[in-house]
Amino acid sequence: MKPLNHAKITSKKRKFFIMFFITFAFVFGCLYITLITANKGVAELEQKHKYYNDIAVKQGEMNLLLDEILIEINDLRFKDRTLNERKNLQSLINEKRFAINNEIQKSKTNLTNSFVLYEEFLVELQHIQTKIDVLKEAETNYDINKTQLKKCIDKHDQENKKK
Repeated sequence: MKPLNHAKITSKKRKFFIMFFITFAFVFGCLYITLITANKGVAELEQKHKYYNDIAVKQGEMNLLLDEILIEINDLRFKDRTLNERKNLQSLINEKRFAINNEIQKSKTNLTNSFVLYEEFLVELQHIQTKIDVLKEAETNYDINKTQLKKCIDKHDQENKKK
């Protein structure tokens, strides 16, 4: 026995199942797209995280080298050293400066440069080294002139005592 509105019931069931499957497909399609987008986002975040961690590690290494350079510059300026020791210390400072500069050049990309401050600092360090050399040379010349002047005064005093 079939109900009188069997055709109508079948039609409504068919519409319900079609709408249900369309909705089901739409929901799972959206879910699939969301998961794909989330995976791409996670991959992008991991890449950025690695990039920024690499930058932080390089900055830490550069900071240690810069600390060593500053200590050596301080030693160069305020401790008495022979000419050979001064040259060796200057070459050590230059090697460290070049190592930092090479690391900066390797790390440069077309879009960003995370080490601009370090580049400026290296330029200032070079100027400081040059000024220290000039000051040391002037100090040496001053000492030489002072010694010669003292000798001249002593010689002049001896000549005056003889007269």
